[in-house]
Amino acid sequence: MAKKKKDLWWYIKKEYGLSAMKRKFTKETGIPTTQAGLERKIGKSILSWIFGSNKKSDNDDE
Repeated sequence: MAKKKKDLWWYIKKEYGLSAMKRKFTKETGIPTTQAGLERKIGKSILSWIFGSNKKSDNDDE
């Protein structure tokens, strides 16, 4: 069986560590770098804004 040829983007990502940089950026900022992640985050923000947050704040104990 022949080896699968790797494409140019694979080499660029590997050489410059783009995947590691994206993971580090995401971990530090909390902003997803994938399209699906961004859509989930934006959708959650919009729903929280419309229906209010489900999290209790520290001042609700009174």
